[in-house]
Amino acid sequence: MYIQTMTTAEILGEYDKDLPQILSVCDAKQTKVDKIIRRSALFPVYLHSSVRSKRGNDWLLLFEARSKKEIGDNCRITLISTFDSAHGRYAIMWTTIQDLPVHIIFQPHFFGRYAQRAGMDLSGMELIRQYFKVNNSFGFTTQKEQYDNKIYLNAYGSSSEGIALGYWLKTERPAILFKTFITYDMCKGQQIESFAKADEIRKEIHES
Repeated sequence: MYIQTMTTAEILGEYDKDLPQILSVCDAKQTKVDKIIRRSALFPVYLHSSVRSKRGNDWLLLFEARSKKEIGDNCRITLISTFDSAHGRYAIMWTTIQDLPVHIIFQPHFFGRYAQRAGMDLSGMELIRQYFKVNNSFGFTTQKEQYDNKIYLNAYGSSSEGIALGYWLKTERPAILFKTFITYDMCKGQQIESFAKADEIRKEIHES
């Protein structure tokens, strides 16, 4: 179970310990999800389920199908683990970047900025669910930056509605911390071109 005194490495380890069970839950739900997709006349189909793991952690399971063919292994599935802190609710997802497994942590502040800048009158888990429903794949760019005599490897994740901004964490396993969100119309100068290219790559990988 997540606790507030955990280090980043311990938090990511907790996520990984839950994952086999959560994948089994997804498999068990897939038959019902497939039936709904086959019967649907309108696409895309979005379905979600909330699950508490045996270790006592909350998970959000998101299913998406853009045609009747996207059932079973072809269904688009996003797995999000969430936990509370003194500052609000964090979210964690897992992805790959150039075949490298990467954990992504989203701060509570991130979702507040998303609601504000995307014009969402939502909060809590409803807000988190809405974000990942629409923004479940990313095109990534990385840039070094020196700040306060320290070198940061900034990370930018372009998705359907805008850009997640953060940096790579200095952890044993690859991980990104996304701290805030901006819309595409907030990009300035060279950011516009670089983020647009990243989003093109994301679409090729995840939406073709």
